[in-house]
Amino acid sequence: MDMQLDQAWQELLQAQERPVGGLVCSDVPEVPGVYLWRHDGALSYVGTASNLRGRVWSTHLGGGTSLAGSSLRRNVGELLFEIPPSRTAKPNRQLVTAAQAAEIREWLWEGTVAWVERRTRHQAGAYEAELRRSHLPPLNRV
Repeated sequence: MDMQLDQAWQELLQAQERPVGGLVCSDVPEVPGVYLWRHDGALSYVGTASNLRGRVWSTHLGGGTSLAGSSLRRNVGELLFEIPPSRTAKPNRQLVTAAQAAEIREWLWEGTVAWVERRTRHQAGAYEAELRRSHLPPLNRV
């Protein structure tokens, strides 16, 4: 891993981790950035957002039975229920049951999340792409 990439990972890994179960909406800033999800202390997912609050709070922590808008929720659905993400993504949009949606949400709420803010959506996207080139967390897809 080159020095610049190592520094990028260190910045994200050293960002303040917050227990998802203790978050309130206003804790998450409405700015572009990159976020890191951990479950049981293990790196699980890295994502980018033009609005961290919208992506982390509304999209990933939503409780609906459609997983189409959240690759993280789709991939947790695969982990827990062996439902291929292609079946719950657009354009298929297969719904999960209310019980499955609740279990996915509970799995996410048991984790921690950290984020690094960026000035623009483009900067956040470039930062995430740099990180994903070197390490693909288990719930990210190529």
